[in-house]
Amino acid sequence: MKEPEIIGSGAAKVLCVIGTRPEAIKMAPVISAIANCPDLHAHVLMTGQHREIASEALKSFDITQINWLDVSSSSHKLADQAGELLKGINAYMTVHHPKYALVHGDTTTGFVGALASFYSAVPVGHVEAGLRSGELTDPFPEEANRRLADQLCHKLFAPTSIAKDNLLREGLSEDKILTTGNTVVDAVRHLAQKIKPARELHELKNVLGPEKRLALVTTHRRENWGDPMRRICQAIKHMVDTHDDLQVVLPVHPNPVVRDVVEDVLKNVRHVHLVKPLSYEALVALERDADLILTDSGGIQEEAPEFGTPLLILRKTTERPEALTSGLAKLVGTCEQTIADEAAHILKCERTKIDRKNPFGDGHASQRIAAAVENHIKSVH
Repeated sequence: MKEPEIIGSGAAKVLCVIGTRPEAIKMAPVISAIANCPDLHAHVLMTGQHREIASEALKSFDITQINWLDVSSSSHKLADQAGELLKGINAYMTVHHPKYALVHGDTTTGFVGALASFYSAVPVGHVEAGLRSGELTDPFPEEANRRLADQLCHKLFAPTSIAKDNLLREGLSEDKILTTGNTVVDAVRHLAQKIKPARELHELKNVLGPEKRLALVTTHRRENWGDPMRRICQAIKHMVDTHDDLQVVLPVHPNPVVRDVVEDVLKNVRHVHLVKPLSYEALVALERDADLILTDSGGIQEEAPEFGTPLLILRKTTERPEALTSGLAKLVGTCEQTIADEAAHILKCERTKIDRKNPFGDGHASQRIAAAVENHIKSVH
């Protein structure tokens, strides 16, 4: 993939605002597609969250030219963070004068980036627009962030027809909506072609046993903090106790609210490997090579179908129903017994992989988004 340049000779500047590693992964192929348009200049702005692992994720796509916005607030309160982000992004736009902005998904950075663009009269496109759980506070605050951002954007890049229908039901104009596919499919396909088997990777070769089947577990979401996460961990312990041929890899989120519960229940449990946060390449390799995935992550719900790896979603709701209707995933919540029973049902099969078409895209979403941005800029100049 072509690396975006910081200075484009006469090219229109497209500001790509990114907050977290999942956003970096999904925006990386878009940034590369923009960089391949001779009349556009990709300008990457990261707001300082997940700094090390987010920049590492971008490097996986040969993107190293990153501009950083370090917000001054040390508060964990969402209102304080949003206020600092709004001031910072607005000030950045005032200096750099982008012709277009792109924000992504569900984070506070995405919503505030859209708001700052709106205030600055900069047309803004929402990548992965239209995802809905149907409950304003679940997931929190992501559902509200998505809905608010969509009201402010010039263009809504819906990843699926279901996402488009959500937007239409909310009264948004069809002219504003373009169904593109999900950019994470672009990202996963690009990386999966060059990543070695998980057991051969430096991060994992001294962790994984070759003789056992493999389950990947990730859990970190705010709504699962406390007792729900404890129940998830108890279910994992039950899984390895009842399946001698199973090993579990769980990258432990650094937030103490998550880490303390995970380690309290699962530290020193046989065949459960608690590891530090993994590189994106290692995570994709695990998704590809695993027999089963249990997660409360939104991104993994979209990535796992690319490999046909069965997925148990550790949440009450999901804004990605395509994974459910395709038969590639099941919503199991955080009940210990339900999780253990559903995992056992999958693991009783000798081969767990599911041969289904990925419902989230064809790997060309990023080119569609870049073309739409380029066409708009040409139409107004």
